[in-house]
Amino acid sequence: MPASPKDVRPCLDLQQLVDEFFNWRVKDMPHFATHVGIHDYDDHLDDLSLAAYKRRYEKSKEFLARAEALEPRLALHSDLITLRVFKHELLTFIEGFPFQGFLVPLSYIEGPHQDFMQMVSRMKFKTPEDYEKLLCRYSSLPKQVQQCQELMEEGMAKGYVNHAVSMKGLDEKLGKLVVTSAEDSPLWPPLTSFPSDFTKEQITDFQTRGAQIITSQVAPAIQKLLEFLAISYVTRSDISASSLPNGSALYKQLIKYHTSTSMTPQEIHQLGMKEVARIESEMTKIVSELGHDMTLQEFSAMIKKDPKFFCDSPEDMLSGFQHIVDEVIKPKLSSLFSFIPMAELRVVADPSPSGTGGYHIAGSYDGSQPGVFYANTFHYNNVPKFIMLTLAMHEGNPGHHLQSSYCIESATMPFFRRVLDDRWKFQAPSNFPLNTAFMEGWALYSESLGFDLDLYNDPYDRFGHYSDELLRACRLVVDTGMHALNWSRQEAVDYMLSHSTKSRVAVENEIDRYITWPGHALAYKLGDLKLKELRAQASDKLGASFDIKKFHAIVLECMGPLDLVEDEVNAWISSATQQ
Repeated sequence: MPASPKDVRPCLDLQQLVDEFFNWRVKDMPHFATHVGIHDYDDHLDDLSLAAYKRRYEKSKEFLARAEALEPRLALHSDLITLRVFKHELLTFIEGFPFQGFLVPLSYIEGPHQDFMQMVSRMKFKTPEDYEKLLCRYSSLPKQVQQCQELMEEGMAKGYVNHAVSMKGLDEKLGKLVVTSAEDSPLWPPLTSFPSDFTKEQITDFQTRGAQIITSQVAPAIQKLLEFLAISYVTRSDISASSLPNGSALYKQLIKYHTSTSMTPQEIHQLGMKEVARIESEMTKIVSELGHDMTLQEFSAMIKKDPKFFCDSPEDMLSGFQHIVDEVIKPKLSSLFSFIPMAELRVVADPSPSGTGGYHIAGSYDGSQPGVFYANTFHYNNVPKFIMLTLAMHEGNPGHHLQSSYCIESATMPFFRRVLDDRWKFQAPSNFPLNTAFMEGWALYSESLGFDLDLYNDPYDRFGHYSDELLRACRLVVDTGMHALNWSRQEAVDYMLSHSTKSRVAVENEIDRYITWPGHALAYKLGDLKLKELRAQASDKLGASFDIKKFHAIVLECMGPLDLVEDEVNAWISSATQQ
């Protein structure tokens, strides 16, 4: 006789299984552990050897078999959701593994040199043991660098290599680690600040040993890698992911990985064209509202040349963003959300010349690290003030910061869902899911909440919002254009320049990112459209009983693939209409 609902209990075997999986993940990927605030493995680095990836593949199949064996025993809805997301986690990696995306571990965006410093910034430095762990990681870096080279050699043998665009400036970035004086290395700053209870002898010892590792171990390893890149590594001639071995299937798998959809590249391309036309129509109305008798392109060209629309300095930009985050957006969040993050949100400069306009790094689950909104200050005089509000909503609240904080601060969500390892995007589709459409779709949807929060009354701020939405629609066109429809890089650049308010520098940075991370850029608009579709559906069917706070809570609780979000929203609608 089946158990009645009141007799149903959480399945302890499932809880133990997913906890075992999470504990394996953080032990297997020590960078990830540090990132989320687990410091048990701060003396180790990620194993990037081909053998390690094969071990992860076999381990994932073991976990999947155990999960499937538990499935018939589950009755509680929350357990069924946990199992569904867990299986998705495993199947994503297992199905993507044959494509071996991890064979391109270096680019101008990513690599050990980049991830290493972010990881170090998340370490704790309070005791001598903490500094010993740092030196262990410094000593292990040459091995990890060698593993990267071996992956790239394997990639060359199989014809799976980056395009030259993805390697631009890499020699300069890596070259900063090739030093004769340790004080000139980016690895040196952590060895210049010590707790007050450290003795002079302890500090001298750590600095002496650290300097030796930096100059005698790390610098030669990086120099060897640079020589390999300059002499041996051969990039592919075609920008298209479809030009890689089994390329058409690879790009389709990348679309599935990043968007949770089965749409074809052609369908996505046409949808992008349609969205571009719709958004440009809205922007044209604003041009008329402002009293200008000119085309959208003429208006965009005009405001690009007007200095009043741009920040005067990096400091001006950062203070502007902090004001928007703290004084403009935060006081209004409670009108749309029952959850408000406890985690602090800091605005920090990112001075990278090839970086994006901004990005968010989630806080740690133990609360020791705040969420950080990195704003690119290198091109401060190319970033219009009227896009700052929509960008802050995307990266901060109610976008990525609220989204990630909801998971991290959850008292009931399993650990493997609470924190996301969003490093190493190059590994896609041969990686555990980034839930890109859920993450980036939510952030883009959050930008549109400026209308609900009554923040877009200024027509220029509204124009800025549509400008950034237009960029995401353009991505559907140019990503599929380059990777499936034989577009050249120049064709993609020209299209973006014709259909966005971005500067040429910003557009070229965008296009080069799409070349380096095929399919990733599709997730923003496709995720946004799905969330808007579900909200409209719920609002239409529930009428006056539609609760926006409840809708947002349901979506945020669905950390995972978009089909889960759709099923949970539909279940809510069905339940509410039957009452």
